[in-house]
Amino acid sequence: GGMLVAAVIKYADNVLKGMATGVSVVTATFFSTVLFGTTLSTQFAVGAGIILVSVYLFSNDLPAACGGGKNKLKGEEKLEMKPMLPK
Repeated sequence: GGMLVAAVIKYADNVLKGMATGVSVVTATFFSTVLFGTTLSTQFAVGAGIILVSVYLFSNDLPAACGGGKNKLKGEEKLEMKPMLPK
């Protein structure tokens, strides 16, 4: 458990780790429902839907009509954050 979490955080970011945890809970519950006949509450079903939609939105670019996409306005620069701590 701990070594796997450390490897995920090293190669990904903390938001991605949280989303992977949410997807794993939804997937495990789906298989539990299919294989063992576990009943789900409405509250869990809504939460699972929110998790899946948020993972989809996080992993895909927004359409250009919504202000996302790869099209940039003229003169728009890519902003980079400077490190807070000196090297």
